[in-house]
Amino acid sequence: MMALTALLLIGAAFGAEPTSAPLLWRAISPSSIADQPLPPKKPWMLREQYITFDETLLRILKDAAARPHPPVAVELFDAGRYELDILSTLARSNDTSFIRGQFKPPAQGDFLLVLNGAAVTGTFHPGPRVFKIEPLGNGRHRVIEIDPEQEPKE
Repeated sequence: MMALTALLLIGAAFGAEPTSAPLLWRAISPSSIADQPLPPKKPWMLREQYITFDETLLRILKDAAARPHPPVAVELFDAGRYELDILSTLARSNDTSFIRGQFKPPAQGDFLLVLNGAAVTGTFHPGPRVFKIEPLGNGRHRVIEIDPEQEPKE
């Protein structure tokens, strides 16, 4: 009986539908930003992906009074797709917003985003891994996975 229950639980976990929350960004090809010089890859960067944000979701996230927050998810390479649980938002009069939260269970980890005009910077920590968002200009960004042991300490 216990073996059957365990098998059903494992099957449910692996057969679960992925979150239907819309993605905060989507990947774009490096050729789509050919009008800009690509930033160099640093030794502590494990991988990078060029992205563009969903402008509607960003606009909602920038509004500190917007409640409830819509479902939002991110994809972090092979680390998977995570639905975000926004814990706090803070908007400044200079068009800067700070969004802090964690990954919805069963995932563990947290994130911080800073939105300043069309530029977004941020850090995601799913477990021991570290991912950063960097603005490239003209509304384009890149997400990079960092090797925390090789990253220079600032």
